[in-house]
Amino acid sequence: MRHRLCSRRLAVLAGMAATLAGPAALTAEIQYDNSQQTWKLTTGPVEYRLRQEKQSVRLEYFGPAGMADWKREAPRRGAAYTPSDIAGRVDGQAIAPEELELVAHETGTWKPGTSALALVYRHRRIPLRIEARYVTWGETGVITRRLTLSNAGSETMYVESLPELALLLPPGDYELTYLWGGWGQERQLATEKLGAGRRSIVSSRGRSTSLYSPWFALRNNTLGVRYLAQLAYSGNWQMRFEKTPGSAQTRLGEVELDASLGTLNDFEGALALPAGASRQLPEVAFTASAGDLDDAANQMHRYQRAYVFPRTPNNEPRLVQFNSWYPFPGKMSVEDMKKCADMASEIGAEVFVLDSGWYNKKNWSSELGDYQADPVAFPNGLEELARHVRSRGMKFGIWVEIENLGAESQMFREHPGWCLSYNGQPIRRGVRYMLNFAKPEVRQWAHAVVDRLVRDYQLEWMKIDYNIDIGDEFDPPGRARTGNVLADHIANYYAWLDEVRAAHPQLFIENCSSGGLRFDLGIMGHTHTNWLSDVVEPLPSVQLAYGCTMEFAPEVCNHWMVGDTSRGQVDLSKPAGWWDFMFRVPMNGQYGISSRVFDWNAGMKTRAAENVALYKRLRPIIMGADVYHLTPPPANQDPAGWMVLQYVAPDRKRSVVMAYRLGESGAEELLRLHGLEPGAAYRVSIDGKPGPVMQQQELAAQGLRVTLAEPWRAAAIELQAEQ
Repeated sequence: MRHRLCSRRLAVLAGMAATLAGPAALTAEIQYDNSQQTWKLTTGPVEYRLRQEKQSVRLEYFGPAGMADWKREAPRRGAAYTPSDIAGRVDGQAIAPEELELVAHETGTWKPGTSALALVYRHRRIPLRIEARYVTWGETGVITRRLTLSNAGSETMYVESLPELALLLPPGDYELTYLWGGWGQERQLATEKLGAGRRSIVSSRGRSTSLYSPWFALRNNTLGVRYLAQLAYSGNWQMRFEKTPGSAQTRLGEVELDASLGTLNDFEGALALPAGASRQLPEVAFTASAGDLDDAANQMHRYQRAYVFPRTPNNEPRLVQFNSWYPFPGKMSVEDMKKCADMASEIGAEVFVLDSGWYNKKNWSSELGDYQADPVAFPNGLEELARHVRSRGMKFGIWVEIENLGAESQMFREHPGWCLSYNGQPIRRGVRYMLNFAKPEVRQWAHAVVDRLVRDYQLEWMKIDYNIDIGDEFDPPGRARTGNVLADHIANYYAWLDEVRAAHPQLFIENCSSGGLRFDLGIMGHTHTNWLSDVVEPLPSVQLAYGCTMEFAPEVCNHWMVGDTSRGQVDLSKPAGWWDFMFRVPMNGQYGISSRVFDWNAGMKTRAAENVALYKRLRPIIMGADVYHLTPPPANQDPAGWMVLQYVAPDRKRSVVMAYRLGESGAEELLRLHGLEPGAAYRVSIDGKPGPVMQQQELAAQGLRVTLAEPWRAAAIELQAEQ
C-alpha cells in the first residue's frame, strides 16, 4: 500500500520489496486509515499509532496492543495532552510536530516478516528535510526508527540536538531502570523513581558502555506499562528524562514525561550538515509491555536474535573455548600453548584461542599493529601450534586489536597520519594510538592483515579487542566545536566487519573492549559474540551474568571459568562443590575456560570435564531461550542471598534453571517459575538426578524448592514437558 503527498520516490524505501514471497500474512504490519489519516504499526503484542493533523504528525499511542489512545484532557489543566515522538533543535529552530510539514509517506516491506513506514517532513522555517523510517519486526514486539537528515539549503546547517528516540509520554508516576558500571563492574541494574526536573546520563568517553549502557526501561506505574529502548551505536551518547513541574493546580503525577535517547556529537556539540548533504543517524529499537521487566527484555532479545545478530554454522551450537590469556597474560611459548591445548581437548573444549602477546617481542600493548609471530616464542611460526590444535580436534583462533597501533610499533612509525588526531597530533592513550577507519587506506591495511592471518593459520575464530577510551575531541576542532569524526569511524568500522565476514564466512568474530566496555546493539549487528568482562573471579561474575542477560540474549554473553584468582590459579584444597560453583557461574551464555589447567589434579580435571559436558547438554536450551531473572540483582562485590536465572525454550517444553547460593543466605530457596506451557506437566531433574513430575500451575504458583547445603554452591535444574 502506498500513499504520497508528492511524486518523489522515497530513497529510504528504495530497497523494499513490493510484496512478500508467497501468500503468508505479515507477522508485523502497518495499517493506514485514510479516513482517519492514521497509521497503526503492529508487531506481536505492541502497537504504535500515529495521526496526521493539518500536515503534522503526532504520536497517539505506544504500548500493549488494543488500548485507548493517550490523547485526552489533562486533569486540572484543561489543556489537551498532545504526545509526540520527534524533538530537537536545528539552527536555533525547534524540531517538533507543529514545525514539521509532512510531504510524503509510504509503506512497504523491509525484510521478510517485517513492515516499514517512511515519513518525510519539511521544516516550515529552515531548509531541512527529515526522513523517519519505522520498521516493525515480526512478532517480537520491537519497532525501530532511523532518521535521515537532508540540508536543502545553500549554507551549512547545525544540528544542535535531534535524539534518535524522543518520546513525550503520558502523565503518571515513573520509575527508571538503567545499567551502569565501569571496568569489571559492567551492567549493574539500578532502578529509581523519577521526580521533578531532569535526569541525564551522558557517555562521552568514546566507548558506548564504558560507564553506562545505551539502554533504559521506564515504567509508568499509573498505567501499568513499561517502555524499553536500546540505541544501536558504539560511540558517545546521552539519554534524558524530564518532568517539568506544573502549577499549583497540577500534581507531579499529572505531568507528562519527556524521554530521549540519542548519539552525542564530537565535543558534545552540534552536528554540521553542509549544504546539499544528507546524513543517516543510528537506529534505535524500542518496545513496550504490560508485564514485568523480563517480559519487555525478552521481546528485545527475540528481536536481537532474529534480526540483529549475525549467525554462522561454525558456532552452532555455541562452542566451548579455551583461551590462553589468564594463565599466560601477554607472554607465552609454543610448548606452553601445546600443553594447554592438550588439556583443553581432554576436558571437552572445541576451540583454542591464542590471546594477545603472540606477536610481541617486548610489550604486547606498545607493539600493536605488527602482527608477525614472535620468533622466540614460536620459532616455527604459529602454523606449528595451529596444526597441533587441529590435531586435537579443536578449531584455532587468535587475538588482534585492529583499531589501535602501539607507540613502539613499526606501523605507527610508518603511518602516524592514519590515526585520529587533535590539534594536529595523533591522539595517544597510554601506549596506544587509534586508527581512523574512515580512511580507505586504513581499511585496506586491516583487510590485508586479516586476510593473511586467516589464510596462513586457517583461522576459524578471531577475537577483536579495543582497549582505550578515545574521548570526543578530534581534528578539525572548528570554532563551533562540531564534529562527526568518531561517528564516521564507527560507521566505516561496521562496514569493514561486514566485509570481513563476507570474505571469510567460516570466521567467527568475538567482540571485546577491555571486557564489556563497547558492547552495544550496534556492534552486535556485525560480530558474533561479546566478551562479558575482564573480571572473571566467581563472585563478581554472578552479577555480570545477571546484567548481561537483562540487556542481551544469552547467546552473545561470553564468559569463562578462570579460577580463584585472575591469574588462572585454582585452590585445589577447596571442596568439589566450590569447583562446581566456579565452573557453573559462566554457563549463562557462551562458555569457556582460561585457567592453569596443567596444574590441576585428577579430581579437578574430572570435575572440569563433567561440567563442560553439563554445559553442552544445557546450551541448546540456553541459546535461543527467553530469560527470567527470578531473584533481585546481586551486588558486584560480596553478593548475598541467591541468584537464579531461568531459561525457557521457544517451544516452552524445555527449561533450564541456574541457581546460585551466595553469601549470607539460607539453605533453601523457593523459585516460582515463568514462561512454561500452561497446563503442561514437567519432569524435574537437579544436577542430572531425576526428580518429581510437577504441573506448570504448581511451578508458577507454589514454586519449586531448591536446597543447597552450603554457600557458594550451584545447581543446574532441567525441566522437560511430559509427552
